[in-house]
Amino acid sequence: GFVSPIKRLVWSKSSRRPADRGSVYRRPLHTVPLYAPDYLIHPERLIFDYVEKEVKFLGHLTWVSVSLNPSSRDELLQLLDAARQLKVLPLKTSVDQDCILSLSARCLLLTWRDNEKLLMRIPTHEIAAASYLRDD
Repeated sequence: GFVSPIKRLVWSKSSRRPADRGSVYRRPLHTVPLYAPDYLIHPERLIFDYVEKEVKFLGHLTWVSVSLNPSSRDELLQLLDAARQLKVLPLKTSVDQDCILSLSARCLLLTWRDNEKLLMRIPTHEIAAASYLRDD
């Protein structure tokens, strides 16, 4: 039968184990196509189901000010540049940073792509703002 990763995963403090790229099976993601410019997901899908997307996890910044404007491209780029200068975030991305972002109406899950060990579980009511930024 079908097992939801939202019910299956629990908080784990286990360390990340590098995967052997030659023998890693990556299962297909439970996803839907998203279309620009709005990238909308039907609310019922998030209430009764979940959506997975592959993302890169660069790190977790705990020192972000509550006064940061999440819609300001300049402020976000300054924050990322400062984190990179402090070596909190890497300058380049790699396959080792591949993760699965699982979204539902109840929570956001972030797991490593290869072994699906849990990185973060954040209840949606704790998320004040979110931003999408693409910089080449």
